[in-house]
Amino acid sequence: MENCPETSCLTVPNNLSYLPAIIAYAEGMASLTGFKKSEIQLILLALEEAVANVVEHAFGADEKASYQLIFEPLSSGLKIIVKDKGIPFAPHSVPEYMMPTDMGDVVAGLGSFLMKKCVDEIVFHNLGRDGKELHLIKYLSEKKITAYHDASDLTLFSKPSEEKTIVAEKMAYTVRLMEPSESLEVSRLFYRAYGYSYGIDSIYYPDRFERLHRNGSIISVVTVTAENKIVGHFALVKETPESRIAEAAMAVVQPEFRGQGCQNEMMARLLHEGCSAGLIGVFSKAVTNHIYAQKAGEKAGFRRTAIVVGLIPADRSFKGIQSELSQRESVAYGYFTLSNPQGITIYPPLHHYAFIQKIYRSIGLDRSFIEPTDEAVHSNAEGISVITTTMFPTYNRAVIEVGHYGENAISEVRAVLRDICNKKIDQIMLYLNLGDPCTAEFCEKFEKLGFFFAGILPFSHVGEALILQYLNNVPMDYSKIKVASESGQEILNYLQEHDPNYV
Repeated sequence: MENCPETSCLTVPNNLSYLPAIIAYAEGMASLTGFKKSEIQLILLALEEAVANVVEHAFGADEKASYQLIFEPLSSGLKIIVKDKGIPFAPHSVPEYMMPTDMGDVVAGLGSFLMKKCVDEIVFHNLGRDGKELHLIKYLSEKKITAYHDASDLTLFSKPSEEKTIVAEKMAYTVRLMEPSESLEVSRLFYRAYGYSYGIDSIYYPDRFERLHRNGSIISVVTVTAENKIVGHFALVKETPESRIAEAAMAVVQPEFRGQGCQNEMMARLLHEGCSAGLIGVFSKAVTNHIYAQKAGEKAGFRRTAIVVGLIPADRSFKGIQSELSQRESVAYGYFTLSNPQGITIYPPLHHYAFIQKIYRSIGLDRSFIEPTDEAVHSNAEGISVITTTMFPTYNRAVIEVGHYGENAISEVRAVLRDICNKKIDQIMLYLNLGDPCTAEFCEKFEKLGFFFAGILPFSHVGEALILQYLNNVPMDYSKIKVASESGQEILNYLQEHDPNYV
């Protein structure tokens, strides 16, 4: 999970009754992107006007249709794209707004005028048969880390030697909670270790990074010297402040302190802090081009729940940390159980039933495994499907989430998949809720589209997540995927058997 917001898409019926839900979602995206309250209100005002224009003017009075809202976070702000296939529109035909001389006058162009005043850029695209798009762009007023320091203060750390490092004598340090006010120093440490290659973008915006600590989205611990200089960092990153699980991520240690054991101490402190904060579990993602990170996680108590193949592009190398990859990097998910709530029922697909049951047992979580009745499936699969698509341009991958199964869920996911593949996205993940009886019924149908088993993630934002994956014409040499544990190897063998691309 990446806490930094990535591109996402909402498909909405052309009815203004959905406007409050749209505004709530947009407000959350703008907040995560780092906008101030006053700036968020301007964004929402512009979006409300744009949505009203589409619903009221792009379709016939009795026409039932839908349109899309695409939220694309930028390093400098946020772009919102309103896309529809309704009645053609020429923006130059709208007259310039003129202040009325009489309060009773109705003056054209007020909506466009308001949008221009609320955001920094408005761009209109006529897509011909594919409809039209309105782009609303608002820029952040915050500074990146490079604006706070001279270039000489941000020199990248040297790349570690490939030879085995001889650990020097024990250096004095302590591990403690990070103060939000120390965000700038930690941001500087990350930049020197990773350049701009790290995947969680908020680390490069000290003000935003500090806010995420203050609202509870991130819990950080740091390694400090006797002089209170920060030389290491590790964090629990939550999807939202209310999330029940968090990802152990954002780990960095200054070169001279590597091999001193401070990362293991930070992990232990993080797990303690997560328990104190009321988290139910912590998950991690370990690369598979080597086994060292996996071994460190397993030593801390993490157990494998999934392997996602091809998650990271082959040309994505962390400056000073990792060499270039020979193929898209695969990631092993680990899970650490902090609490084991009882009474949770799940509905695994029958053909994965025994294997999913084995994974849950390996991480020490009790579940009631139920085979759903046809009646339960049909009663749940009603109405309109709720499907969310999130694009991760940095990694050239996408995530599809089925929040609710409608009658046409399969055809809708197929259409989304086709659109993503046409955009040449390499890797796609599909999240399904095992707590929904429909998952047991629909899983095999999704697999016929080319998806295959990856694993599970308990207590995720979609519920008890069953993770499927899809490779878009990406060759995968499974012999290059290294796993450290017997359970990890079992998962790798299982998904390899179910990968329709594997020969």
